[in-house]
Amino acid sequence: MKEEKDDIVIEDDPELSSPKGAEKKLREKLKTAEAKAKEYLDSWQRAQADFVNLRKRDEEAKQEFVKFANADFVEDLLPVLDSFSLALSHPSTSSGQVAKDIEPVYNQLMQVLKGRGLEELNSLGQTFDPKEHEAVGTISTDKSDEDHKILEVMQKGYILSGKIIRPAKVKIGEYKK
Repeated sequence: MKEEKDDIVIEDDPELSSPKGAEKKLREKLKTAEAKAKEYLDSWQRAQADFVNLRKRDEEAKQEFVKFANADFVEDLLPVLDSFSLALSHPSTSSGQVAKDIEPVYNQLMQVLKGRGLEELNSLGQTFDPKEHEAVGTISTDKSDEDHKILEVMQKGYILSGKIIRPAKVKIGEYKK
């Protein structure tokens, strides 16, 4: 005779005919069920943690993409910034009126680009670093403290969101005894 109820099968078994045998069998089944439940819970928790980690990685990737989405556009604007800098450093009239007229436009453009993560590399007087600078020449110097220092900036360098998009073209000091 078999009786099924709630996944517990009670059969005609001499061991199950006594209350102790049935209790032992039920305890074994309970332990098995608890082990499976723990296994399922652990598996679910791992899947949940993997999903949270995936979501974080996806969000970081989106932020990284947004940072550099306009990098090509910003790089296309660098010659315009160079032209502004050149115009501001060499006024075309004796009174310098043209430079005064375009300076607010240059400042406004720089403010917008800085808001998008663009920074100028301030290189003058710093030690030459091939990661940030491109040496286009040397300048002889009789001062030992100017050796390997940037003495002249030929073209400004720029950093976009922590990444160098154009190294500064510089002339570095070379100490001659």
